[in-house]
Order: sequence, then C-alpha cells, then structure tokens
Amino acid sequence: MADPGAALAERLAWLRESFPSPETGRPYDVKTIATATGMSVSQLYKILSGESPNPGWQHLKALAAFFRVPLDTFDNSEHGEKIRAQLATLVELRALKEEGVESVSLRGLTAAQADRIRGVVEDLRRSNSTTGRDES
Repeated sequence: MADPGAALAERLAWLRESFPSPETGRPYDVKTIATATGMSVSQLYKILSGESPNPGWQHLKALAAFFRVPLDTFDNSEHGEKIRAQLATLVELRALKEEGVESVSLRGLTAAQADRIRGVVEDLRRSNSTTGRDES
C-alpha cells in the first residue's frame, strides 16, 4: 500500500502549483496557507513533507476550501481519482485560455470525449458564475 502521507503531500504540492495566488501567479507560500486555514506553519510543513498522513478532517476541509476544490480531492477512493482528473483537465483548459486559446477543436475525439470536454467547460463556467470568480 502506498504511503498515505506521501500521497497527501503530493496532492497538496500539486494544488499549490496548479492553483497559484492570483496576485503573484506563484504558488501560495506556506505561511499564507497556514494562516488562512487555521493551521500552524509547522503542521502544514509536516503535511507537505509527508510526515503527517492524517492531519484531521477539519484541516483537510480548510485546505479544500482554501484552494476551492472538493474535499474529495484528498480522498484515496476511485471518486477522489475522478475529482483529481477533472481538476487536472480544468488546469489544462485554464492554461490554454491563458495562452489565448478560446475554443478547442473537438475533431478526432469520440462523442463521449467531446461531451466530457463540453461538460468540464460548462462546470467551470457555472463554478465561476456561482462563486463570483473570474479566472481570466
């Protein structure tokens, strides 16, 4: 079985890289995350280093809220894997948008794949309109 502390550390590191500070475009620093989530800096460093495989539900909930991702992002289940795959797709789409790509060619995709892309784009639009976030 994989080390749960390492898996959690990898997921959190990925979130920091994938969802950077809008002000700087760089990953949030540990102190900012710790302050916003109510954790101590040392607690957060233990999670990031893999030393704390079970930080507690409240800390995971606070981290999910900070990065605006579902709590299941941290889950080891198949559902958690699906959530992470969707988030990865959203990150890729955001990167394309930042590069000036406004529409995606769906040629060569199966109908199911094209529907998935459309669904992800619609979920992103819906999420931005309900949270008031503007990712542009």
